[in-house]
Amino acid sequence: MKDHKFQMIRIGVPQAGATVRFTGETEKSYSRIRGIFVALPDPKIEYGATLSFKVGGQDVFDDDHDVRLITCGQGVAPNDKFFRFEEKLEASGNAFEGRYSDPSIEGVSYPYEAKVFLWLVNEEE
Repeated sequence: MKDHKFQMIRIGVPQAGATVRFTGETEKSYSRIRGIFVALPDPKIEYGATLSFKVGGQDVFDDDHDVRLITCGQGVAPNDKFFRFEEKLEASGNAFEGRYSDPSIEGVSYPYEAKVFLWLVNEEE
């Protein structure tokens, strides 16, 4: 088995200003979440978009966490794109839930898909 996997969460945003809730489970065969990255189809959306995220009932990002803090532009190397968690976040099939809020920016095409990537690993440290 591989030592890591990138689990994608797709969030469909139907219209300007929409707030979308999402739920799921992390892959059972990986022990922890090392990092997170949010990919948006238009860089303008980063300004004002927010994300809340819980894993196993534990708040990872409180309500209205600024998406700009956990995303980056194309000029960043692929290995550096992820926001790395200092604390150990248990994966192992743990339930997650969250909420994504669109900032309603003029000139953005709707609907669109926001993608949240969880970097799952099998390591204890």
